[in-house]
Amino acid sequence: MDMAYLERITIRLPKQQIDQIDMLVKIGEFSSRSDVLRTAVKELMYDRIDKVAEHAEKLKKFEALASTVRMMEKYSKK
Repeated sequence: MDMAYLERITIRLPKQQIDQIDMLVKIGEFSSRSDVLRTAVKELMYDRIDKVAEHAEKLKKFEALASTVRMMEKYSKK
């Protein structure tokens, strides 16, 4: 990973979560706290992107259904 493209942020976490992060580093799952958090954020983003895409698809179907219902109501009143 090219460190030149990384930005620094500050976050506050409960001590228990920090201890869990430190344990993952200590047992060799990750090289650093930052590595843990980058991975967690990346996985969260992938998960959220999928959920947002699903939501958008449902909205699109709902809008098409609502449009069809409006058209049917319009013609049934004639």
